[in-house]
Amino acid sequence: MASGKTHVGIGLVEKGVLGQVDLPTRSPGPDEVLLKVDYAALSAADGHAIDDNFYVLGYPSLVGLGAAGKVAAVGSNVDWIKEGDAVAAFTQPGFDRATQQYVIAPSSRVSKIPSGISPPEVAGLIDNFVCGWHTVSSSFGLPLPATIPSSSSLDPEAASSPVLVWGAGTGAGTYMVQALRIAGYKTIIATASAKSAPTIQSYGATHVFDYNDPEVVNKIKQAAGGKPVKYALDPVCTQTSLDRVSKVVDTPGSKVALLIPIKFGSLKSVSEGGAQLLTDLPAEANPFAQGVEAVITRTFEWEANEQWKRTLLRDILPALLSSGQIKPQEVRIINKEPTLLERVKEAHRLMKNNELRGAKAVVDFNAA
Repeated sequence: MASGKTHVGIGLVEKGVLGQVDLPTRSPGPDEVLLKVDYAALSAADGHAIDDNFYVLGYPSLVGLGAAGKVAAVGSNVDWIKEGDAVAAFTQPGFDRATQQYVIAPSSRVSKIPSGISPPEVAGLIDNFVCGWHTVSSSFGLPLPATIPSSSSLDPEAASSPVLVWGAGTGAGTYMVQALRIAGYKTIIATASAKSAPTIQSYGATHVFDYNDPEVVNKIKQAAGGKPVKYALDPVCTQTSLDRVSKVVDTPGSKVALLIPIKFGSLKSVSEGGAQLLTDLPAEANPFAQGVEAVITRTFEWEANEQWKRTLLRDILPALLSSGQIKPQEVRIINKEPTLLERVKEAHRLMKNNELRGAKAVVDFNAA
């Protein structure tokens, strides 16, 4: 319900053009939370929206998936947080995206930030954490703990099964590795740049190989210790990554999770005549052996799992952060530009030019 007030938001006002817009400040519905935004994080999905018009359904189209700040108001059914609490939100497509001074989020998409934890880091991790957890659990059906501390453990056979994360240095890949470690998997094989390898190992990967190494496929198979790699997660999803993963995962009954968009062609922007961005893997372009299932992962479908909708952000993420079991990726706080629009543009520029080097761009809303 509209309150009669307005606030500033930043988003696409036409194809490829970011601008400032005035938006109505709504009051939260019964199961919603109104968040005063202090920090908003841009993701790879935002880069595709700005550069390639990917999943842009109309204008204005706000950007940013992760927001952190203070609770401004709660709906009548929300009794576990209150006005003034520090929270983060995984915002959703449409007007309720992160790059605005106030944002409405369903309470299932809100997470209380534990004392001593950096709000910009939680803004930076919340979307990729959900993506990693959803991919491992819902896309694959692999068991993840329902409570923290976990009340159960993997059986020894499952725990010893090798799992591959191709592109573990990406934001999503970072939390895929950590979800697997938290679940108790003992052979987590990852690819990343040589520079990122120590960080990926600190997240829980037992083996990290340079994806540019011409022997990377053989090295992955050796690390699996003679066991077939029956589960692989590919958050990169280029023709090259799909081809390499298909040479590792070739046993009938195996699964490969593909995080959209799937990118065919050059890694340049679509608008520059580069990659084609797809939401499904065409049969004629599928490199996987017969019997290997390619599972398309769409992060925004995570709430279809009622258990995770109830507990993932309300209970599990705060417990993992408090206990140190989840390590946030590095963030780059954007706070030197004089206006909010310029700070969002700078975050996009850093992403587009590949200047973040594994960090997440987080826009400071309170910078002078």
